[in-house]
Amino acid sequence: MIEIEINKQNLIAFLKDIKKEDKEELVFSYPKNYKEKFIDVCLKNTETTYFLADNMYNPLIIGGYIITNVKTSVIWLLSTNKIEQHKKEVFKYITEKINIFKKENDILYNYIYKSNFKALKWLGKLGFAQKDIMGRFDYKIFYYTKGENFDIRHITCK
Repeated sequence: MIEIEINKQNLIAFLKDIKKEDKEELVFSYPKNYKEKFIDVCLKNTETTYFLADNMYNPLIIGGYIITNVKTSVIWLLSTNKIEQHKKEVFKYITEKINIFKKENDILYNYIYKSNFKALKWLGKLGFAQKDIMGRFDYKIFYYTKGENFDIRHITCK
């Protein structure tokens, strides 16, 4: 496994092999020109984004966090179909990155489709809690917080 540069060429290669459910998430997030908007977001957030490939430079995962408030960030991860061939190595890598993110942020969170059981299982192993979103039966919120007196309503959908 190697970290690769976050550049347009590598991002285009990533998008050619993106997993179906991750592509759907991008299309939902950026209905018009999802590819261009995704590339733009990645290029603007290179300091808090990582990009992992196999030894042949085939992109596997891209992820990171986007700061939303003081010490609060949205964490995200997308993968290609090749991730299945490197599950153990990728999980180890993600675990190391998330431990760094936890040190840099008091709260990490995002939303995930309830049927994405693999991701929900991974997130549980990484110390994230999960809750249903009131009024949104198709998504769960997952989050990590350092503090005990955390009110989840501050990060849920309106």
